[in-house]
Amino acid sequence: MTDKINLPGSAPRLANIQALRAIAVMLVVAVHLQYNEALHSTQTALSPWLYHGVSGVDLFFVTSGFIMVYITHQRFGSFSQARHFLLDRAARIYPPAMLFTGLAVLGMILMGTTQKWLPGNNILFSFLLLPQKRPPLLGVSWTLIHELYFYAVFAIFLLGRFRHLPYWLMAWALLIAFAQYMEVWGVNPWTRIAFHPLTFEFILGALTGLVIVHFKPKYGAFVFAAGFTLFVAGVLWIGFPYEKTYPTGWGRVVAFGPAAALMIYGLFALEKNGQWRAPKMLTRLGDWSYSAYLSHILIMSTLVHIWVPLAQPGMADNIVFIVVTLVAVLVFSALAYYGFERPVLRLAKAAIDRRSPNEKTG
Repeated sequence: MTDKINLPGSAPRLANIQALRAIAVMLVVAVHLQYNEALHSTQTALSPWLYHGVSGVDLFFVTSGFIMVYITHQRFGSFSQARHFLLDRAARIYPPAMLFTGLAVLGMILMGTTQKWLPGNNILFSFLLLPQKRPPLLGVSWTLIHELYFYAVFAIFLLGRFRHLPYWLMAWALLIAFAQYMEVWGVNPWTRIAFHPLTFEFILGALTGLVIVHFKPKYGAFVFAAGFTLFVAGVLWIGFPYEKTYPTGWGRVVAFGPAAALMIYGLFALEKNGQWRAPKMLTRLGDWSYSAYLSHILIMSTLVHIWVPLAQPGMADNIVFIVVTLVAVLVFSALAYYGFERPVLRLAKAAIDRRSPNEKTG
């Protein structure tokens, strides 16, 4: 969920995949907006079905696997390329994540809630996005812990030959399945990340990238429609979210992983074949998606703190809160992207490229 997709050399920017990122982040925003409205109001304008917006994370994971293959498929077989890849990923993930984790801690201090969140939490691990028993202080960054694990494993794959990647992906999948079967994946926080079923979504995305690299993409509209239909079927299969814990394991992977892979393939084919290109506003929001993902809960928490004491009975008050929150999330995300994320990333990439000018990964 961290890449603005500008590929090496003259490779085109993938507008449709950026648009999918925009949709994914708005799904995640929707579920947290619905949760906050339901928590603080007896009347709600947003449907509990929006709880399925957590599937935006699954879209992000599958997209990450796809992008990793697509941007590196000509850069396998080199230790220097693997090192550059890791530095590039770290430059994309860490600065915004550390900024918003720091803001989360500052908010806890100002709100006087440090005793609720800090005890038992390894603050350094929260900033470094390392596994621990408690959730990270910036709650949404649990997904970044998975992303860093994906990148670390993929960097090892980069040391080998690209033609061997399918076998490495298969071995990775079998290892996770075996760990699950032997019930050793939950031994500690590290094994829960290393052998988590959601890793299959990254692998599915990588396999999608392999197909696109090796074969001319076709039937974009049909494949996207099939993926979207499968995605909706996944929502219906999981069912109405009242009084239920949302799946985090195999059920979630089955519900959304294949569907996301098909939608990514379809969107790529549509753009590659000149059949459809996402509107600029969606791709722009896709650019902001990482900042939006990291910041939206902090923005909502602040607005809820202001809204609750002033709330009035009736649905109109809720609708105003929803609109104001969405506008605030979009505006703040744009400011964070243009004012912090993009300039810091440019500085970091310039430093990395000066260190190893012939090892660019896009």
